[in-house]
Amino acid sequence: MTAATLHTTFALDRLTQLAEHLSSTQFHSLLAPVFGDDLPATCYQRLHDALRNGTVRNPSHRIAPELPGKACYDNLTRCIHLHPQLIADARQAPQMSCELATVLLHEFGHHLDNLLRHDYAPLREQGTTLAEDAALEEGARFAHLFSSAAHSQPGLHWVARLVEGQRSLSFEVEGQALQVYLSQHQGEQAQRIEAATGSREGFSAGRGDKNRPELSWGHESIEEDLKLAGFNAQQRHAIYFGNWLRDYSQLLDPKLVRAIDAPKDFPAKLSREVLTQLVDLLALRAFPKLQETPQGRSEYTVTPQMLGVYRPSEHIDNPFNPSPAASDPRRIDPDFEAPVGKDDALLQVDAKTSMKRYISTSVEFMCERLGVAMAEGPTAKGLREFGAALHVLEDYFAHSNYAELALRQQGHDTVLTWTAQADCTHGWPVVTGMFGGSDVIASLAEPMAKVLFPVSAGFKEITPGQRADEELALLILLRDHPDPKWQEYLKTSLEVRDTLADIPGFNGVRLVSWILGSPLRGVADLTKLGYQAILNLAGNTVDDIQTLTQGNPMLTGSTHPTHSQLAKDHDVHPLHTLATLMARVAVREVGFALYKYWEGGRLRDPVKVARAFFTHPNDSDWQHELVRKWASEHPDNIRQASDASVFEKLQIPHTPTVDKSVWERLAGLFD
Repeated sequence: MTAATLHTTFALDRLTQLAEHLSSTQFHSLLAPVFGDDLPATCYQRLHDALRNGTVRNPSHRIAPELPGKACYDNLTRCIHLHPQLIADARQAPQMSCELATVLLHEFGHHLDNLLRHDYAPLREQGTTLAEDAALEEGARFAHLFSSAAHSQPGLHWVARLVEGQRSLSFEVEGQALQVYLSQHQGEQAQRIEAATGSREGFSAGRGDKNRPELSWGHESIEEDLKLAGFNAQQRHAIYFGNWLRDYSQLLDPKLVRAIDAPKDFPAKLSREVLTQLVDLLALRAFPKLQETPQGRSEYTVTPQMLGVYRPSEHIDNPFNPSPAASDPRRIDPDFEAPVGKDDALLQVDAKTSMKRYISTSVEFMCERLGVAMAEGPTAKGLREFGAALHVLEDYFAHSNYAELALRQQGHDTVLTWTAQADCTHGWPVVTGMFGGSDVIASLAEPMAKVLFPVSAGFKEITPGQRADEELALLILLRDHPDPKWQEYLKTSLEVRDTLADIPGFNGVRLVSWILGSPLRGVADLTKLGYQAILNLAGNTVDDIQTLTQGNPMLTGSTHPTHSQLAKDHDVHPLHTLATLMARVAVREVGFALYKYWEGGRLRDPVKVARAFFTHPNDSDWQHELVRKWASEHPDNIRQASDASVFEKLQIPHTPTVDKSVWERLAGLFD
């Protein structure tokens, strides 16, 4: 069978058109913020000349089934690798050509950075060029250029041609639709995350919640497989919303939530209502298409009951709290789960199943959510509950040692199990990790702070009455400040600004002020306050899990690893793709069963299908061929999964920093 090939000059053509209409100076001004001021002007001059002369080398393009993500650019071979699913999506749904075009622009941005730094840059004294790579995600910055109306063109545009033997298929994209897609998917969040491995730089789509690069397969990208079961794009988005909510429920940790009868202690603790409203604001940004109508807004408004609080059973987390002085979190809010001490039966390994007993509580939660989804049908609630159930199913492979044990079952005996042996059928039990404060920082709090409070945002014009996300978030946060003058100051500042914004020329004055960095800084300082408040919340959760659980459980005789030792959510973990492949199989199977159930079929019970995946790998065979094939293709990953030093590097504590002088400046406002 002839291999398919993709032919495209789309990204090169778009850049060439820009160069033809811009002077060398204008071209430099446009691209310097994308690729860096460390590149001398001569680099951009040479690129500008080469584009006008038609001598810029286009990268090669290869369809790569083995790729773990959607796409990547190899700096050594100067080749863009594309996953076949990306092509298949564009074939199946013409609107998905926007995604293909976005990926091509993004990866071409990496190619341009490579050319600028190696082909067009002057040599240094030792014969080397400049830094190997631009800071953060230049691919997303380059793609985002074309979200501007000034750099986009209306009408249909040819993107690429797919050739399969004697047949060929062209992909086209509508200019305005692409402009909107680029704005949504290659914005600030995508530009902050760099997905690079060795010489390859991946595609970062900035989707969803939780801060994950597209080279990594997170909850949302895994659930894209539900299209194979028949779910349309709107339904998949609604399903992911339910999954996303379970992620963000982790922010409502007992160490962060202020009890209803406790005095306000901003920013050390926040009320459940305020935290829920912040998540609702984030949901408006992450799921705008679900909330475009009054009915949609009503169905997807995040409420305390919908979001819930952090409960280990909803994430297959080990509920053990190693602190001897741990208090009962139900005193703060009755929705928290009871504390679990070292002698609790839930922490024991079931001798027959060779699994920790607390895992069964997560399975029951999943089955309950699936039961509600089955009864509700494909409504907003039914889809949301299905997403909540899938969160547990996917986390079984991402947060347990199932993948490690599956490899050992096939003879890879050096792979670390992250647990001591136990008195059970298979010796090595299935375990999950304890979720600690550093995990909250890494997965939720800091990215949330950056989305709601972009402290280094560029100049934006003011429209009277309109509120930016950071201003809305501040109005929510300051409800929990013990001194009401803080919120009144913000409200008054915004009202005065609205009045001034009606004066002709006000935005011009603001632009000069912004450039000089002098007046009109009050609200900007409050933005920094909000940013730090959320980071403080995360910092407050760093507790005994970090200090009382040290070392490799295989050596210490423990069956209580930490979440960080097991979590495979990100592509830096050597077993990330294996865990992803198994999760995708499970999601597809349960998705097929539920879709058929909603259509009236009763041949397969979705609850039974989902429950069957929760076994020790020695007691199932569905994964054998998948694991065997993956292992044969990833010997380096297996070696890394057998080396404890690899994981020590992945667990370096992360401490975000902010401008703490903001506290003193703001306090002076009320003296």
